[in-house]
Order: sequence, then structure tokens, then C-alpha cells
Amino acid sequence: MRPSKKSFNCHSEPREAGRRILTIRSFVGLTSSPLLRMTGRMTFLTISLLMIILSSFVAMSGCSKKENTYRAAKKSGTMSQKELFEMKKEVYSFRVEGFADNRKVQWGLEGESANVVLDKINITNLKAVYYGEDMTLTIFADKAIFDKKTQDIELLKNIVGKTSDGGELVADYAKWDAKTEKITTDSYVIVRRQNITCKGRGLVAKPHLKHVIFEREVEVDIAPDKKITCNGFFELNHAESVAIFNDNVKITDKDSETFTDKLTVYLDPETNKVLSVITEGSVRVVHRGNVENIGEMSF
Repeated sequence: MRPSKKSFNCHSEPREAGRRILTIRSFVGLTSSPLLRMTGRMTFLTISLLMIILSSFVAMSGCSKKENTYRAAKKSGTMSQKELFEMKKEVYSFRVEGFADNRKVQWGLEGESANVVLDKINITNLKAVYYGEDMTLTIFADKAIFDKKTQDIELLKNIVGKTSDGGELVADYAKWDAKTEKITTDSYVIVRRQNITCKGRGLVAKPHLKHVIFEREVEVDIAPDKKITCNGFFELNHAESVAIFNDNVKITDKDSETFTDKLTVYLDPETNKVLSVITEGSVRVVHRGNVENIGEMSF
């Protein structure tokens, strides 16, 4: 029988229970009387069953105490996020892993509890880890639904994702597509990396969060002093150091506002600071109360 990829830390180990029963049975076999063998077998099996139930109860009670301790510490607000994270690692009772073709772990899911319904596993207090070639993405969510057939994950409530190289994602709903390795959502979402914070509704992103596409209601802050909004699609590609804004674009800096139909922003590959911008369509500039309508421009 192949070993399962799942482990339930807060349950008694079946192998231990099996060893107890086998040991008892071999002992009963030494008696000569059939009646004694039958009576002895029933007595010892009853004791064995009680031992299994008692050990399971003790194990689950211990796990429950750990969970209650974690929740109390989180509610009190006296511990740092790092300390809470270290404590939370000890209370997880569910784990499943996926492997790449080279048999290396590609992703892992952990949760405080899991409820299996047909091909769906409902997980509470999820921690999911994706191991990429050059980075690791860790996602926390209050609830999640894991599809055993497709290996897709539906993330629900208080979703926080962080990459090992500084990217961050915050949302209340998202989906992970195992086949395309993309994160998608129709809800409001925030993506941060270095000095750029992107907010909007509707998102398609790769797990490293270096290439993101927002659908609508976009607001982008580029530190130290620029804010850009648009109604349409927005694409940020860190690999090519370019950001593209569409539909009713507005650029706000210290002392001016610029309105245009489409805007392309080129960024410094090292610092993410704005190197240059190119507008397309009509352009209107409001500078210290003065309004000027001009054609396409770059600066």
C-alpha cells in the first residue's frame, strides 16, 4: 500500500494500535483451552479498544488545548506576528503536498482542520506554500476549498500572500489555478512590491507577483509622490519594468494633475522609480490652477 500524502497530526497512529492488537493476539494464542482463548481474546480486545479510544482522546485534547492557546494569544494582542506564526505552526492538524515531475515538493497545504466532501476538502485557517524556481509564495486564509481532482484552491476571507523576494497580496477572495499557476479574483485586491502599491478590482497574477493585471477601478501609488488612477485595464510587468494604464487615466504629483486616455510608464529596473512616461490620446494638464489641453506627449 502506497503511503498517503496526507498526515493528521492530532489523531492516534493506526500502526501503533495495530501493534497492540497483534501483540495481544499472539499472547492469547499460548492458552490451551478454546473457551479460555475465546474469553481471553474478548477481554484483551476490549482492553485494546479502550486503549485506542483513550489515546485518541488524549491526542485530540492536546491539540485542542494548543488551538485554544493560540486563539487566546492572538486575541490578547500581546504577541508579535512572528511569535504568533511560530505558535500557529504547532497547531496545524491537516497537511497535504503536491510533487513535481522530479519528485520535489512543489506545494503544500496546512490547516487547523479539514472536512472532506467528495472531491472537495474544506480547510480552516489555511497556510499554503508554493515553491517556485527562484522564490517561495506563502498564503494565509481563514478558509479554503481544495479540489483533489484539479488541485485548484479557492481562498476565502482575510487572504494574505507574501513572496520570499518582497511581494505581497491582500484580498478577501481568490482562486489558485494549478494548471496555469495563476492567481485570479474578481474582488478588491492590493498588491505591493518595493515602492509600488497597486489597488483595484479583478486580478490575474503569477505567483511571484511580478506580472499583474488589474481589470478596473485601479489606483497605483508610486513612492515618493505619484498617484495614478484609471478605469480600465492596468498591467504591471516588473520583468520588463513597464506599467500600462488604460481608460480615463489621471496622474497626480506634488503640484499638477494630468488626464489622458492611455499612459505607459517606464521604471528603473533597480529602484522602480519612474524614468519616463508616454501618453496617448487627448491630454489635459492642470498645473497650479492653470489648465492646458495638448496632444500626445512624453516626459
